[in-house]
Amino acid sequence: MGLGGNKSSSSKSDNTRTYNYNGTQKPPFMLQILIWVITGIIISIILANIKPYEIIAARYFRGITYSDLTNFLSSLWVIGGIFSLFMRFINFGFGTLLWAGIQILELIPSELLGHEKFLDKNIQKAGRNQYASSNNDSWEVKLAKKLRNSCSTEVLRFLIILGVCVYVVDFFLCLTVFPPVKGGGDVWKLLDIVQYQQFSKIDWENIIRAVTTVGAVQFLLKLRKIIVQIIRDLRD
Repeated sequence: MGLGGNKSSSSKSDNTRTYNYNGTQKPPFMLQILIWVITGIIISIILANIKPYEIIAARYFRGITYSDLTNFLSSLWVIGGIFSLFMRFINFGFGTLLWAGIQILELIPSELLGHEKFLDKNIQKAGRNQYASSNNDSWEVKLAKKLRNSCSTEVLRFLIILGVCVYVVDFFLCLTVFPPVKGGGDVWKLLDIVQYQQFSKIDWENIIRAVTTVGAVQFLLKLRKIIVQIIRDLRD
């Protein structure tokens, strides 16, 4: 009786599974819904994250020495409104390009350093044709061998340095929009506060905003990529 009961329960569980027409099992429906939810969140965060870079663009164009001309055009009745709208469009466009450029520079290292074939090729390249140093070599030859051996890992080294530098620059750019010190203050004032351990003066809310602006899109894109890979594995 026990064996018969197990067979019937297993057959029922098999019948509840959903399959495609080619016989492969479908991934859970909730994972597919989660993909669309994450995609919507990514789009919303992108639209919100462009705003700080739009502010940076507006500050840049405000410093261009055409203030007399812009003030004159802005003072005109109809043309002034059109010109102001045009400048807002320019600020938004330049801010979007700045945001996109920084995001691409941040994503390229993480994507390539997580690519299996790319890493395999670079590891194989680094493991072959290495010159061994010798005590009989002159300092010029030793330097040449060291430079030649480092060429095989040049791409990996550049990607790591690029990723770190772009994230740091992006974070400090965001701190110019979100003041890190209560009552206002630039990054240099923040460094002074950290040096003297006056942590109560730090505006942690703006720090979190800056961190979210820098890393939220990359984190969600990585999460979406992992879920897509899980769905593909379930289909195989």
